[in-house]
This record gives sequence, C-alpha cells and structure tokens, in this order.
Amino acid sequence: MLQKSEEALHSLSIGEFEKAKSLYSVLLDKDPDDLDHISGYFIASFWDNRLDLVLRTREGKERGKLLLNYFSDFEIESKKRQYHKTQAYYSCQKCILEEASEHLKLAYRWEGANALDFDSLADLAICLVKVGDFKSALEVFPLSLAQSRMPTQLRFFLAEALCMTGRDREGRDLYMRAFLEEPDLFPWESVRFLPLQQQLQNAQTLLSEPEAFSWFAVLLWQEGFFSNGLPAVYPEVEQWAKEMQRMHEANLRGSHNPKKVKARLLFYAYLIKEKAPGNEFREALALAKTILAEV
Repeated sequence: MLQKSEEALHSLSIGEFEKAKSLYSVLLDKDPDDLDHISGYFIASFWDNRLDLVLRTREGKERGKLLLNYFSDFEIESKKRQYHKTQAYYSCQKCILEEASEHLKLAYRWEGANALDFDSLADLAICLVKVGDFKSALEVFPLSLAQSRMPTQLRFFLAEALCMTGRDREGRDLYMRAFLEEPDLFPWESVRFLPLQQQLQNAQTLLSEPEAFSWFAVLLWQEGFFSNGLPAVYPEVEQWAKEMQRMHEANLRGSHNPKKVKARLLFYAYLIKEKAPGNEFREALALAKTILAEV
C-alpha cells in the first residue's frame, strides 16, 4: 500500500491525473477513512475532469491563464474541505503552477513583455515565487510600475523574491511596507525566507486570533525583523506621524474594532521610532515612545 501511495503522489506531481485517480480509488477501497487518500482522490478527479479542456486550449498565455483560473477554484475548494495541507495538495500545486508558469513564460519569450498585460505579468511573477523560481520572478515582475503604486499582494510576493535572492534588506523593507498597507493579504503559506518562517512558527497561537496578521506585523517589529531597513523620505515619515496621531486618538476614544486599532497604532509607533529623524519629528518620536512604553 505504501508503494501505491507513493506512486499516486508521483502521478499527481507529473500531471497523470487519471492514473492517480485510479490508484487512489484502490487505496480508498482498502482504507476509506484515510484523509490523504480521500484528498488525493478529490484532487486527481478535480484536475482529470478539466484536463481535456486545458489541453485543447492554445499554448502560451491562454493555457497559462486557464490553469491559473482553475487553480484559484482548486485552492478555494481544497481549503473548504481542509485538503490544503496534505501531501497530495502540495504535489499537485507544484505541478500546476510550474505548468502555468511555463506557458506564461512561453508567451513572454514569443512576444516579449507586450504579450502579457499587467495582470498576466503579476500572475506569472506570483506563480514563479510560489514554485521557488525567485530569480525568474524578479525578471518578470512588472517593475515599470512604481512600487508605491504596486498592489499590496504583489508587494508581498516581490518582497519574498528579494529576500530569497540575497537582497533581504530591500525585501524586509518591502515586507514592512506591505504590512503597513494591508496585513490581511500576507500570503504566509508561500513564505520560504527562513527568518520569516521561524517567526511564523513562533507565532502559531497568535495566527489563530482575530486580526492575526496585524499583530504578527507588530511581533516582527518586536523581534527586530524590520530593524536597520532602508531610509525613509521626509514626506512619508510625515504621513506616518499623522496616521499614528490619528490612530492614537481613535484608540483613546474607543472604536468598533479596538484590537485592530491597537495593533495598527503599535505598528506605526515602531515605524516612527525606527525611521523618523529625531531633530525633525521630536513630538512624534515622544508620542511613539509613550505608546510603546505602555505595551
């Protein structure tokens, strides 16, 4: 049975979904309650049912986009059934994302950057990060778009690619800015950067709480993950100081979501303490230190 289970996983990993489905069917006859076998059968069936249409779709951009659309549905259904942490899921994820990225790269090679619109370039970059091809990801990230206007989700993935290619000072700074914008979009399941993985492991209890990633971002400040980052420019520090003051007032008044407000306030306080030049932001620094002293 162990051999059949390994064979089924291998079949999933190379896209032989009909064979994988058949093998999981045999395994389920022997052990109908085994979660790995149940999830494997579901996953193999999901992709086997869509394979004909995928293969009939034109190679390149069209097939790559179709695979990513199906993968989005697959993620939702797998999480709904609690199959997203099984070996079968990870084997299939790698197979599909590698195939999707190959087809999007084909379009990129055939027709250049103009072949792919912004969304397609972003999809390809995210795909490459998820399968661990960080160098290629950096080559196709739509960097012509200023980072200040880049969608938050894309910032998180670009930060990971930077960290994983030896540019971790830039990557950590970009992670900080992404957490500043929208912590709930943090794609924690795609993290491979070891220092961040370790922080995630240390925060397992925290991650099950409401506003988990707002508080995780505060924890990263406390653990020094964002320390010694890139310098900030005056206008953004000024904006951060105003936002910290606003959050401080909201925290004093009380709000409908006090935990989130508190987490965001602490994030801004750490940010001001780290980034604000003391001779120009004395009041903001004093307030930040007061806020942090109350933690």
